[in-house]
Amino acid sequence: MSHPPRHTVRPRDAALFLVLGLLALALPASAGGRYYNHSGSIETSHPGWMGAFPDSTSLASVSLPGTHDTMAFTNTGGDLTQTQSLNLRAQLDAGIRALDIRCRHIGDAFTIHHGVVYLNVNFTDVLNTATQFLSEHPRETLVMRVKKEHTEENITRTFAQTFEWYREQPAFKPYIWRGSHVPTLGEVRGKLVILDDFGGGAYGIPWSSLDLQDDWTVSTLFDIDDKWNKVRAHLEKTNTGSPSKLFVNFLSGSSAGAFPYMVAGGAGSGIRGVNDFAIDYLVGAKVQRAGIMMMDFPGAGLIDAILALNYRLLPASSTLPADLGTIFRNISYTLGGDAAARWYGVRDFIHNAAPGRNWHVLALKAGWGGWMHYEGNFLQSDSMDGYTHLAFTSRTVTSTVSKSYLEGYVNGQLSSLTGSSADRASQLFNRVTARFPFQSWSVVVKQAPGGLGNWAYSDYGMAAKLTLGDYTYAVQGYSAQDGVYLYEHANFEGNVLRLTSGVGRLGTVGFDDILSSFSIIGPYLATFCEHPDQTGRCFNASQGMSNIGNVPGGPWNDVVSSVGLNRVN
Repeated sequence: MSHPPRHTVRPRDAALFLVLGLLALALPASAGGRYYNHSGSIETSHPGWMGAFPDSTSLASVSLPGTHDTMAFTNTGGDLTQTQSLNLRAQLDAGIRALDIRCRHIGDAFTIHHGVVYLNVNFTDVLNTATQFLSEHPRETLVMRVKKEHTEENITRTFAQTFEWYREQPAFKPYIWRGSHVPTLGEVRGKLVILDDFGGGAYGIPWSSLDLQDDWTVSTLFDIDDKWNKVRAHLEKTNTGSPSKLFVNFLSGSSAGAFPYMVAGGAGSGIRGVNDFAIDYLVGAKVQRAGIMMMDFPGAGLIDAILALNYRLLPASSTLPADLGTIFRNISYTLGGDAAARWYGVRDFIHNAAPGRNWHVLALKAGWGGWMHYEGNFLQSDSMDGYTHLAFTSRTVTSTVSKSYLEGYVNGQLSSLTGSSADRASQLFNRVTARFPFQSWSVVVKQAPGGLGNWAYSDYGMAAKLTLGDYTYAVQGYSAQDGVYLYEHANFEGNVLRLTSGVGRLGTVGFDDILSSFSIIGPYLATFCEHPDQTGRCFNASQGMSNIGNVPGGPWNDVVSSVGLNRVN
């Protein structure tokens, strides 16, 4: 059987998506949560993520994944000096946008060092890769700290003069921004923004103007948690700090007793790395802005958890970029526990990353199938530990079918459903949609065992959950369309009829003299009359009524025979 698509480009408000829990692609978890990466490749790709954000967005408001000692991606100087596993282009393609470039001034040129160790890379190599990337992705921006490193040798000019020489080269000049203030994205798209750690701000944003945490000494493995506490405190400060201030937070640390890869990734025996602490904190919705995070050996999930914070900057009415699908899959590796725990984890993350939307969240263990109608975004994780995580958006969470009436209808269908969980979900979805076509539906079917340990989902109230035999059925309605809804009983109960135009004789649609309540969605003015063709006593309404017996001039309950509608804009 073929694997179902994860996300297909379809009309925003007409997207049906089949999800089969037993068919979800299973991939091995990497480094316990994808917070750490020590290989030459990475499970994420975001070469154009900045393009989604308005030009007016301040660089200070953007959460930027960055790398400490960016070019130390080989083991040239041993484990004490290696801080990355990806070369520069691979970092940029993965979504890294802040670089830490350490230049030794030698022979009136810059070589790239980590302390005394030459990294077999020169500043020209850095600029060639960076400008080539910006040429291919002109809506992106790179932030580059330039710092003097090691001793100067065989020079005839100052460090700043040599930097100016590089800056004025025709190949690089168009790409290097000349300002020193905190810019908007519109000012610096396709540009390198220099964080000037050598010239006092004459060549970019002054390093001294940044709010910085860079306590890099971690004496032993048992001091990693102390380093994390400093990172966390700076995250808290960033979250509540001035929106116009650039905050920079180094997660890196090292010493002869704790190499960079250990500080970042942990060292077994219960010793967690800073990256591990950080991804839990970010996915756990503890902050809304992370600033610039300079990391050693960042994994796909950690990069993506930082990037996800930026979706808060988009209007709640917008469809989120497709990049969120990659992010969702990667951060899901951080989740653990039973279905209920995973549901809470997804809910906290997605509502923090993209608030103001109607998110439906599910965590499901194998043995399930579902049909879901979504409007906007549909996100699905890999299968891990038997669980799949889902999140999708709908236009509203409004349902016009009462819980009791829906339960009665669904209960009448169950005995005739056949096949697997997926088969039953498809059959029931088609029937519910045909019976109540005026709103959207999701149907999830779980084969035993059920319970919160095996499945958990968002329930907005107007939902049916019924069990027959080994199968439990969850049916959820939402995104009711505009119209005037008539109910046969008070409090919006019983049979329901949607109208979008007047009806001279309700008997022709099976609703003569049985109206007891009504709801109105959208800009409608309704006229309810006791006789056909809007004759006899009438009353007007622009909003719903839970019991028309309370309308003055009655009795009205079970006496309405015609309805007139006008749409008012």
